[in-house]
Amino acid sequence: MRPIIISIWLLCSSLLFDFENTAKPVFGVRVSLQSTGDLKTFVCYLNNGRVYTHKRIVSQDEFIKIVSGHWPSIYNPNRINYFEEQNVFGGIVEDSLSGKIYTYCPAFDSLWKIRFSTFPFRNSAENGWSHRLQRPSLTQEKFIYDNYRVAQIDGEFFLDTNFWKITRDVVDSGWIMNYKSLD
Repeated sequence: MRPIIISIWLLCSSLLFDFENTAKPVFGVRVSLQSTGDLKTFVCYLNNGRVYTHKRIVSQDEFIKIVSGHWPSIYNPNRINYFEEQNVFGGIVEDSLSGKIYTYCPAFDSLWKIRFSTFPFRNSAENGWSHRLQRPSLTQEKFIYDNYRVAQIDGEFFLDTNFWKITRDVVDSGWIMNYKSLD
């Protein structure tokens, strides 16, 4: 009798609460050197209320197309423009003559600066905001943890609200001056 009651309970609870349909998209970025030569790794998850599931690593172009709602995706089934919703300058532009699609997000181009003191490849002499060559100073690392909950910049993602927060912050001149002043 007990197994039957448990089976009925499991069936009813799964019908009453559909995790997939209530899943919230979670977007993120990790700032670290990749084997591909890229400095950023973009990730999409679904948060079903208990855990992050359906992890997918995507290129920057794919990420922008998903987040802007340009592409249909399980991470954005309603095709919401999260850039607009989160007040971040970015998205898709279509060339009216060629019809070619271009992605853009200037904040993504500045993310490397929180980790490196100079651009890590030879094709640019641009300076970053880090006080150490390959990683932030200890004070900067503490600041990143306190504000974005990223304890290890090499291995952890800026996720969900912290992703959107860092994306807005890296284009804010006041935030940049404050970050650069941390020893």
